[in-house]
Amino acid sequence: MKRFYMGLVVAFGVYALTLIVYFLKGDLFHIPYALIGTIADPHTFMTTQEITKAESLSRIRSLAYFLSTPLQLGVLLALLGVAVRFRRVAEKLFRASFLQMVAFVLLFTLLMDVLLLPIDYFLFKIDQAYGLSTETLALFWSDHGKDFLINVLGTTVIVWIFRGVLKWSPNRWWLWFWLVSIPLILFVTFIQPVVLDPLYHDFQPLQNQELKAQILQLAAQSHIPADQVYEVNMSERTHTINAYVNGIGGNARIVLWDTILKKLQPDEILTVMAHEMGHYAERHIYLGIAYGILLSFIGFWLAFHAYRLFIRRWGSIWGIRGENDLAALPILLLIVTIMSFASAPAQNAFSRVIEHRADAYAMKMTGDGSAAIRAFQHIAKENLSPVTQPKLVQWFRGSHPTILERILYFEQFDKR
Repeated sequence: MKRFYMGLVVAFGVYALTLIVYFLKGDLFHIPYALIGTIADPHTFMTTQEITKAESLSRIRSLAYFLSTPLQLGVLLALLGVAVRFRRVAEKLFRASFLQMVAFVLLFTLLMDVLLLPIDYFLFKIDQAYGLSTETLALFWSDHGKDFLINVLGTTVIVWIFRGVLKWSPNRWWLWFWLVSIPLILFVTFIQPVVLDPLYHDFQPLQNQELKAQILQLAAQSHIPADQVYEVNMSERTHTINAYVNGIGGNARIVLWDTILKKLQPDEILTVMAHEMGHYAERHIYLGIAYGILLSFIGFWLAFHAYRLFIRRWGSIWGIRGENDLAALPILLLIVTIMSFASAPAQNAFSRVIEHRADAYAMKMTGDGSAAIRAFQHIAKENLSPVTQPKLVQWFRGSHPTILERILYFEQFDKR
């Protein structure tokens, strides 16, 4: 085992060094020569200092993303022996299997949270250093505490269902668990706007009545069942700008960050809101859920076989009793983490398609490509976002087309 772990450390070192050279030294953000000096060239709407900061921040975030996943995998592997000890502690504390499960989930989640906290704190300090974050340390800890409690509650429910299904159908648990996951996803999507989001943010009705009327008119044309527009106090956390429409059915909510209200003109805001409404009008939320369900069907089947193989071949090395052992749950988490990372390009490719369709919908609704161009120039400037990204980053992190691609699309729309 020592040689195995030493091999992992060496492999991670080589991987990390390669990424550091690529992200910190590579020429990653150049734009085509033909676009220099055009409206898609960041030098026409951002200062040299802003461009430098945006590119530097993107390099750091991308490096953190590509390093954090293997770090998490390494931590999970290293903690398999600890998980066995936690299971023994839970069995000594409680006789009831449900209480043992709750104790184990709490202990293991707490340990993982503590070990991975430095990454979250590092990114928090980076955003502060680059002038994007206005979040206080007290607010950071408050949000982190809420995240932890929700994570423990959600993990407990999922583990409880998983163990029940595994016990009932040991050879088909992946199929039944997949079926159970569908209503759970729909339930969380439904309650998010009215239960989860208010735990973190203060929502108030939009004060600008003229803008509210214009947005609701767009909503009516998009058949969105909403009679209210909300603004959320994000300036206490960030200088960046954003807006969204989330929820399903009657729980749909139209939300603007207060930062976007301060930094964009009304016509620019309307193009952004038309884009967000396009997701609802074209049922992108449901398409996204359906696509996720399809991927998860394949994922659960693969996880079932990988989980069984891992436990049968190597479980005894760590003292794992079998598939229903609480101490085996980190193995399942490890497998899910690997598959989530591996499936990121497919998920992002799908996301980019529906984001482009939402851009097209916004142009159909407003017909104002000029306002959309100005809006995304402001987004690049205020959010410190490079207008283009290297292919590797776009595959794994690019849930939207690049800002350069979007500006060019809006320009072509105006020309047509």
